[in-house]
Amino acid sequence: MDVATALSLATAAAASAAGGAADAAGQSAWESLLSLVRRVGGRRGDGDHGEGRLAVVDPADSGQVGALTGWLDEQARADEEFAALLRGWAERHAPALRAERSEVRNTVSGSAQVQGPVIQARDIHGGVNLG
Repeated sequence: MDVATALSLATAAAASAAGGAADAAGQSAWESLLSLVRRVGGRRGDGDHGEGRLAVVDPADSGQVGALTGWLDEQARADEEFAALLRGWAERHAPALRAERSEVRNTVSGSAQVQGPVIQARDIHGGVNLG
């Protein structure tokens, strides 16, 4: 996974945490990302960014989230070890974050005349047997 994708997922984690209906997986991804920021900032003694204001980002504040993702991008470009940590974080949390960002709306309405079963689903892995 490339750094750009990891940064996109970091933004998704913020959006997930900011949404009032964030599930446990989205909140966990956000807290894990902030923990990574604190560890890297502490390792470098970067109190103004890592340990300080970026370690306590309000996910509902788009300016703070933008500053965080900018910092993540800057750090990932400057430090391959950090880039690897960020990619690892993204790989661990990608399934939950991608699922949260997707929507499926199944509707049977209006003058529809259904003569048999209706299946409404998001992801189906395997067969469906109605009989």
